[in-house]
Amino acid sequence: MLDTRSELEDTEYNEFDGIINFRDVGKTVNAFLGKKVLKEGILFRSAKLDDASYKDRIRLTEVYGIKSVIDLRSKTEHLNAQEKHKFLQKNLPLKIPGITYTRIILPSRRFELFLLWQLSWFNIFKFLLLYPLSRPHAISLISTHALGPLGLPSLSLNTLSHSSPSISLCLSSCLSGHPKIIHCTQGKDRTGLLTLLILLILHTPVQAITHDYHLTNSTSPLIRSIRLAEVREVGLPDSFAETDQAMVSSVISWLDATYGGVDGYLDAIGFGEQKRERLREILLCRGEDDNDAKDKDVGISPVSPSASSSDLEEGDVMVVQMGKEVGI
Repeated sequence: MLDTRSELEDTEYNEFDGIINFRDVGKTVNAFLGKKVLKEGILFRSAKLDDASYKDRIRLTEVYGIKSVIDLRSKTEHLNAQEKHKFLQKNLPLKIPGITYTRIILPSRRFELFLLWQLSWFNIFKFLLLYPLSRPHAISLISTHALGPLGLPSLSLNTLSHSSPSISLCLSSCLSGHPKIIHCTQGKDRTGLLTLLILLILHTPVQAITHDYHLTNSTSPLIRSIRLAEVREVGLPDSFAETDQAMVSSVISWLDATYGGVDGYLDAIGFGEQKRERLREILLCRGEDDNDAKDKDVGISPVSPSASSSDLEEGDVMVVQMGKEVGI
């Protein structure tokens, strides 16, 4: 992994020592459109923050003013991160003090069950034997025989279909005016899907959404090799290390065909027009100064009506504040 600045000197991601695929979504969209449409310095996206150096942490909290993190990784990914952190014996905690962490498993456990049922009976039996003995090998089995064959566009569509309570929670967790960062492991697929939905809510031109999504591919050979190693480690094909050309158009077409558009889908999962308008107030430029917007909390409870305890599986959501985990 990236632990020193020297490893990043020759890449376009040399702003940080150990954080890759980082960008200000508003700034990215505005630069592409050539005009200021979205507020900058409020919504950020990146790959995992586990390897952030001390200087990275200071930059996140003091330069960018990050107050909250929405972490979309699974329990297995967190366990792997903890093991790696312990092995490297880093003197920095995994969590950055002063930042509130909301962990929302995406795709949700219901989606994981859907993937399990895509396996043959033999592989289901094999998975059940492997899981208590070697979780990584069990996950690799699902990745190889169920997740990989789906492909990235189909993965996104099935995530929308089978993880709607988690998606509603993710969007509701964005309803505050303070700067926040969304990330998964590579900051590419789950983060890209959630960012895509947010930009659709903001009526962002599709070309700008596509541009933001594919910026993940604008990396050095070093970072690309790291992504390849990560997808191979969990049994996924090499294609999962890059963005997919059909992803954005596939999601939009599916939303149109199935729900009559993004608004119909969001209504169905409980993220209604009132919440969508609040998100626009937070992120769209409407004559309000960006600094004032950061200080204005127009958020609501992160648990939406559609994401009640009856909809979410136990452990799908965790709120972590100052390193202390509290289940919701």
